[in-house]
Amino acid sequence: MTDVNIATHMIIDAYHDSFDTAILISGDSDLVPPIQAVHNYFKNKRVAVFFPPKRYNNSVAAVAKGSMVLGKKKLRDNQFDKEVEKKGGYKLKKPPEWA
Repeated sequence: MTDVNIATHMIIDAYHDSFDTAILISGDSDLVPPIQAVHNYFKNKRVAVFFPPKRYNNSVAAVAKGSMVLGKKKLRDNQFDKEVEKKGGYKLKKPPEWA
């Protein structure tokens, strides 16, 4: 459901004029239709795609209004802490392999 949630919120945010340019971090081609929908129905909106390492996708890049590959160092330097506590006290823990 992650792709559906991303697509839904990208279109809702475009409808509510919450962005000029959306930055999508993904290489998943399932997101091509919502990217196209934003560009087709919201002419003043742009969706740019930042690909995680080794996740470049030609079909996604072709519909984006700009793209780039994020390096491993950039991702490593900008991660959340190893543990993040949600409002209700539940703790989210980063898997060791994400370090």
